Amino acid sequence: MLTSDSLSTFCRITFAIAGLTCLAYAVLALLQVRPDPFPFWFPGILVIISATLICALAAAVGRKNAQQAFDEGYIMDKRRAEAHAFWIALMLHPIFGILMATGTVALPTAFAAMGTLAGAAYLLLFTY
Repeated sequence: MLTSDSLSTFCRITFAIAGLTCLAYAVLALLQVRPDPFPFWFPGILVIISATLICALAAAVGRKNAQQAFDEGYIMDKRRAEAHAFWIALMLHPIFGILMATGTVALPTAFAAMGTLAGAAYLLLFTY
């Protein structure tokens, strides 16, 4: 039987999978020194599929269980993840600015890595 706990667990698992995919994309982009280590649309499609599955499961567990799963604790975790991910994303700019200025990383690769690292920061901080 589906409960609020199963919905919460499913959310964290899908966020972790999507976050690890974004992190893998960024790491591979930097290691391979190219902005497309695997198809660029894959992380975005995975996040969209995850969101769709979470919404479907929320509808399946019922309104009461969904409200319990997305209670004040969920909101506090979400706000904490948003706050920390903001600062992480902000710190990426000078780091990649230095890497681009020294010629270590090209602009397209830095752009791809920064975008996916910002997304990975939120998703993985939310699951922690």
